[in-house]
Amino acid sequence: MTSALRSLKSTPISRDEFARLFQGTVPSVGWSKKIAVAHSGGPDSTCLLFLIYRYLQDLRRESPRALPSVTVSLTVNHGLQAASDSMARHCSDYAKSLGIEHISSTVPWSAPPFPDRPGPGESFEEIGRRVRYHILFNAMKQAGAQVLALGHHGDDQVETSLMRLAMGTTEIGAAGMRKVRRWGMGVNAEGFQHNVLGWAGLDGMNMWMIRPLLQVSKERILATCEENNLPFIQDSTNFQPELTLRNAIRHLLSKNTLDPQSVGLELPAHISEGLTQLQKNLTSIDSVDLDPSEGSEQLLSSVNELTEQVEDIENLVDTCLNRCHIPSPPATYAVTYRGLSAVRNPLVQRAIVLRIMRYASFHAWGALRADGNRRKKSLELIINNLWTPDPFAAGIQSFVAGGGVWWIPIVAGANRIKFASRRDAAPPRPEPNDTIGWLACRQPPLSQKRMELAGRSNQLWVDITDALQNKLRHKKWNRGEIFPVLWDNRFVLRLDIDKMPDDLVLAVLDGSERVQIQPFGRWYWPRIVRSNSMTGMETIIHNTLSTASQDLIDIDRDVVAGWDFRAPAREAVIFHSASWVEIEWIRSLSGL
Repeated sequence: MTSALRSLKSTPISRDEFARLFQGTVPSVGWSKKIAVAHSGGPDSTCLLFLIYRYLQDLRRESPRALPSVTVSLTVNHGLQAASDSMARHCSDYAKSLGIEHISSTVPWSAPPFPDRPGPGESFEEIGRRVRYHILFNAMKQAGAQVLALGHHGDDQVETSLMRLAMGTTEIGAAGMRKVRRWGMGVNAEGFQHNVLGWAGLDGMNMWMIRPLLQVSKERILATCEENNLPFIQDSTNFQPELTLRNAIRHLLSKNTLDPQSVGLELPAHISEGLTQLQKNLTSIDSVDLDPSEGSEQLLSSVNELTEQVEDIENLVDTCLNRCHIPSPPATYAVTYRGLSAVRNPLVQRAIVLRIMRYASFHAWGALRADGNRRKKSLELIINNLWTPDPFAAGIQSFVAGGGVWWIPIVAGANRIKFASRRDAAPPRPEPNDTIGWLACRQPPLSQKRMELAGRSNQLWVDITDALQNKLRHKKWNRGEIFPVLWDNRFVLRLDIDKMPDDLVLAVLDGSERVQIQPFGRWYWPRIVRSNSMTGMETIIHNTLSTASQDLIDIDRDVVAGWDFRAPAREAVIFHSASWVEIEWIRSLSGL
């Protein structure tokens, strides 16, 4: 390697370069006032905290009202090393030296939802990651920040790509981490989702992660730390190949190889198997060269190329969905075959299906279950059906293939959608100028009898009486409070406690009435109902849906009102409205 090339590889990150990298991670909703930085005390997060601090100082001088304007440093103390407390103090001291707000959180091991403390030498990479993100998310809410900046860099990106290949990912997964993405709802759970590790819920739909340094090598980060005299601590456990698969890959990459024999140590079986599988799966990537013998710079360049391919695919998906989407009932998504037919690239077809599944699913947005766990056979089935010119002539009926999404073949006209409501019903007849397509919606739940046999409760019937009682008892201390309830991971009900009618307030407080959220209609919309505790008599309070928030697909309410959704025995829907209740569709169609 020439001295000039070596010098270029270790060039510190300049002000202008970081400004470009940072602005390349702006969330689709724009910047909020405060940005949080995950700060472990290592060189990567220390460098990122400094660069963001310096960038915002420069930004304020040029444009005092520009966003973001405030930084907060967040540290998670796992308490698993002798030096854990001193590392946390180091982070606090450094943030203080910059005049930055700092929040340090200690993991409360064994206190729900946290697991027991890992034993000495026990690998806890996955659970440790979930613990860390759970605490960082709560610290973000405490600080009032909607964006979390993470110090992952180019070397981390290469390791992530190779780790995913070891687990059998596709070329899309091998693109690694995204530089900006929505936090999402977190892990999927049932009921109100309380005390579940990794659960973010409704708040997660408005929170973001950014990784501005993904195109920057570790060497350049160290050079930036050196140039600016940044104090950092090295975590020795990051370099022990016998602890985690990531560490083993990192160790081998330092030798420009992925041969497990080159580790020089006896590795645990799962790490050895992962490395062996990685070598096999490397050959499945055709579009780029992931040969480690070419060095880290070439590997990063190849992974960046995969990342650009994924971004191109997502842009194509946006274009296609704009072209083939037609109005449909709230909580559903309809596309035409005519619009889909122009897409022949299998990767784009797959991405379209995943985007629609994530939108229509009742599983947590962003969780793998909302993507049907990305099972290859399931995705192939959906793609084959959606790209069939006439599913009715081909004998294809409505079906479910994962993700909790029901796919229904439809005939769409100027003001109507027709479909067969039963599997044994005759298919609808297209009229002149009609088009054939598909409607994706929530999978019908199990019958009450089957739920009882399976020992499961109906998660669509939610009693919120106790929660309302608690809110009402503290009403005078929380004036103007809006009580949000996430229902079925698809809708949010916002209840204005101050505007609740007096008769309902009294009935809830004295226990004479219960308040429930129930499903209604073919598409399983929510309605809020009051019922007499003695007689069980029910009265609908509210079942009207509101317009969607920014960056979510409009619910087509005004258009749909004039449409005829033709199906045998369709039920008439009477809408009720209460001024203190708002129901909003919450799932995003965005690829982020």
